[in-house]
Amino acid sequence: MIDENLVQSAIKIRREYLGLNNSMNFYRKKASDVVTKLEELQNELTTIQNNLKNRTDITSEEVLKQITKVLDGTELEGKKLEESLKPLNEKIEKLGQEEAELWRNIKLKHSDTPENDIIEYVRQRLIKENLS
Repeated sequence: MIDENLVQSAIKIRREYLGLNNSMNFYRKKASDVVTKLEELQNELTTIQNNLKNRTDITSEEVLKQITKVLDGTELEGKKLEESLKPLNEKIEKLGQEEAELWRNIKLKHSDTPENDIIEYVRQRLIKENLS
């Protein structure tokens, strides 16, 4: 019903998607590590705040230096998270583009076939390939 080359492209895209989905644990761990570090930085800010309440001998320059250190740490953790997620985001975006292009190609080649029939055919094929 649907050109085999197009179906093979759908299978390839689905395999890549499932592979990305399986690697999500790696990215979750990275995100969890960043959250833990941010919580530590938040505790440091609380400590600074408590020190301000309990000490009168601390200068505003010292407080500013401490807060700046915490803010720099927060920014660094945010950048680490962003950098660790960048490859995942790029792969997901690429798959989305491939999927959209594949759909356009299927619709061009099989313009007389209803969309629901196309979707069902590909879905059944993915099930047959154990990719559902």
